[in-house]
Amino acid sequence: MDNRIWQKYRRRSEIRTFEPFAPVNKPAGAVVIPALAETDFLPATLHRLAQCDPASHAAAVVIVVNRAPETAGVKAADNARTLAALRSGDREFCGGLTPGRELFWIDADAPGKQLTATGGVGEARKIGMDSCLDFFTPETGSESLLFCLDADTLVSENYLAAARAYFHNHRKTSAVTVNFSHQAGQTAAENAAIEQYERFMRYYVRGLEFAGSPYAFYALGSAIICRAEAYIRAGGMRPRNGGEDFYFLQAVSKFGNCGRLETAVVRPAARPSDRVPFGTGPKIREILAGRELRFYHPEIFRRLKTLLDTVNTLTNPAEFAALPALLERQDGAEAREFLRRQDFAGVWEKIFRNTPRETFYLKKAFHVWFDAFRTLKFIHFCENHYPSLSRVSYAAILAAGFFSPRNTRKADF
Repeated sequence: MDNRIWQKYRRRSEIRTFEPFAPVNKPAGAVVIPALAETDFLPATLHRLAQCDPASHAAAVVIVVNRAPETAGVKAADNARTLAALRSGDREFCGGLTPGRELFWIDADAPGKQLTATGGVGEARKIGMDSCLDFFTPETGSESLLFCLDADTLVSENYLAAARAYFHNHRKTSAVTVNFSHQAGQTAAENAAIEQYERFMRYYVRGLEFAGSPYAFYALGSAIICRAEAYIRAGGMRPRNGGEDFYFLQAVSKFGNCGRLETAVVRPAARPSDRVPFGTGPKIREILAGRELRFYHPEIFRRLKTLLDTVNTLTNPAEFAALPALLERQDGAEAREFLRRQDFAGVWEKIFRNTPRETFYLKKAFHVWFDAFRTLKFIHFCENHYPSLSRVSYAAILAAGFFSPRNTRKADF
């Protein structure tokens, strides 16, 4: 990687101090784990990573113990117990990992070191991942890996080795999402809730695949692995309290390839949570409260496919010059109206003017504009403005034959 790009990012990133000290031997990868009041879950996660033998795969495990200034009480006390256990080298708590050899941590809990009020898990991930860049160099950035994990997430024994092999064999892949299967819930109701939500997640991504979207990825923070070089090119992790995984992978997908690592598995906890405004935890709470989880109408993905096929089948710059007119003539009033409201004709005029006259670059330019967020906006536009495209039940999805369930859930480790 160009040293200037690397150093530019490093100059504007916040580098924190590692405890008990920075790694003596620079690892080729780092597993970054944000931890806020996680003493009940973190030891099991570390134990699973120890079974991967991080030392043999040259991966450091870095815990970011964090909280915002207004976070006090039970959560602050829990963080204090986590830091005390780490600093004392409590072998049971550390899961068999050795502090200063495979295991390190960053104190983002002490006064003056805490997160901003709006940062949350995204800021904690960013602190850890930015700081771990010190392990690598511009020359090793394309081979060095950053693993995103959560403190309540178990991993398969081949988690580290499978990732290393995948990136070695897929040189053009910038990031991957790891196959996932949530752990069993505490009750039958929690089990049913997480199974519903997993169906929803998989249905959405398969709908995007069907439509030909380049943004068919799972936005699951505990299932992301990327090259250090790709991390920098994407502008780093987004310091958001929720959605950081979605926006980060969107950025990666705009310049590189986001693949899937199917041979390893991560298993997040299936627990109701209010730590982030949206995502797995809040959705589980909603389902448990009796709110039915309804699915995007499959016809929306067919409309999206019509739109994207129009773009993906173009073969020369002259066709791209007339793209707004081509899309105006396509089937589907929903896409035409959405593009009008987005002022696509005016936007595309500027994009076309500033893009090389080659099909590859013009097609890429469209997909950079019609990104994962705008794709989701289109889906919501369809369901909100066209009653016939309102959400439907899972049973209706199966009856339509659009989505056949696959047994993706794994047995407990």
